[in-house]
Amino acid sequence: MEERIIVRLHSMSHDGRAIGRYENGKEKGIAVFVENAVMGQTVQAKIIKKKKKYIEAQCEQVLEQENFVTKGICSHFLECGGCAWQLLEYPVQAKEKEHIVLNSLQRIGNFSQEYLQQKIFPILTPLNCQFSKITAYRNKMEFAFSCENGKQKVGLHKKNSHEIIEITDCMLMDKKAMEILSILRNVTKDYSEKFLRFAVLRNFNNEWTLELITYPFSKNKEIEQNLIVLCYEKIKPLIKGLIHSIRKSSFDVAYGEEIIKLYGNTELFENLHIKEQKKSFSLGNTAFFQVNTQMTEILYSVVYELASLVLPKENGQLWDIYCGLGSIGLSLANLLKYNEKQNSIYEKNIPFCVTQYKKPFLLGVEVVDQAIQLAKQNAINSSCDFARFEVNSAKKLEQYFKRFSLPNVLVLDPPRAGVEEQAIQAILKYLPEHIIYVSCNPATLARDLALLSEKYQLCIVQPVDLFPHTPHVETVVLLSK
Repeated sequence: MEERIIVRLHSMSHDGRAIGRYENGKEKGIAVFVENAVMGQTVQAKIIKKKKKYIEAQCEQVLEQENFVTKGICSHFLECGGCAWQLLEYPVQAKEKEHIVLNSLQRIGNFSQEYLQQKIFPILTPLNCQFSKITAYRNKMEFAFSCENGKQKVGLHKKNSHEIIEITDCMLMDKKAMEILSILRNVTKDYSEKFLRFAVLRNFNNEWTLELITYPFSKNKEIEQNLIVLCYEKIKPLIKGLIHSIRKSSFDVAYGEEIIKLYGNTELFENLHIKEQKKSFSLGNTAFFQVNTQMTEILYSVVYELASLVLPKENGQLWDIYCGLGSIGLSLANLLKYNEKQNSIYEKNIPFCVTQYKKPFLLGVEVVDQAIQLAKQNAINSSCDFARFEVNSAKKLEQYFKRFSLPNVLVLDPPRAGVEEQAIQAILKYLPEHIIYVSCNPATLARDLALLSEKYQLCIVQPVDLFPHTPHVETVVLLSK
């Protein structure tokens, strides 16, 4: 028998659900996580799952709500779930993300609230950084195909489902994305075979590319090739190039394993302005790059400022682990040659680097080969002749501690899963002077900081919002030995 409860929702979880407390019966006080609702609402919810310490539920009806709960900005909100926080006024979103970081560090990292309040700084957002862009900020979007009843569909996955929602509007990317998607939908809708997998749109410097990721060619190779060509011909007026790649793996990830053919000009680059310097980066279809360019400049500026506080005056040495195409390390390269220290809001009680070297050195490590090739090219383009980039896993970090002198600063920018245990153990064994940790997941950040706090002190915690209307938040942390 289905069970329903009434619950007042007081906060948000890092995965986008609203949190309340059940106030009746023997479960009184237990946490309730509610889908399709936000903090500030009182809702009737259907219980989906009951555990000893929490309840999962689905909102069925909103009974009351606070003034900061809005109507939302997207007609696909309830189906898509991509902008799970859009019903909250943006300043409330930002404050709640700050709370999520603080709460994760307390609950998972075992840091006291009193201690953290001395370390954490107010969240940086598009609004308090002189930007006004809290919509249409994404430079990349991934759309999925499905073939149902002999018809192709292309759009976004329905929340917690493999079903495709054929969206006609998305507030996270420029409207041109929907124009391209509409044409693609019309071209492919009558193709009844299982061939198309993903469509990835990228927009850098107002230049667009489309990547079509498919299954390998079947016995219908000629028809499938013609379909790709037709897609390009119809969309060509709106894009500079198209990439056709294939993916053999059954895992549904929008990542092409092999490029089959390039149409037009598929080269992309992005310019970042970091502390009055301009950096240009060549990009690829498999190398990671942050999806919000404007706020990436703010994120990297924070990393730059923290690095400038601890690096020596000249000949600094820095390692960039999970370096991707080298964007963080190369953005800091000039500091390694000469570090002219500036006044900073972060500078209180920050220890300087003790170790001095005779020449600057930048090391980048990344597991994706194409990303490393781009990093090497970006180093050449930046005239950075003291950078070394290598393909390897962060799990092999101990190898680098054995091969090279300890860096003044170790930069960690891991994926959502956080830093691998082998890398954490290597750090605790060799103890580089300072660590700058750039995190996209407060939970794994807190887990890793709890381990590193055995030998390191937490100096600075700076949340940065690159993802308005979603539960995601970046956090930059400085640790010192």
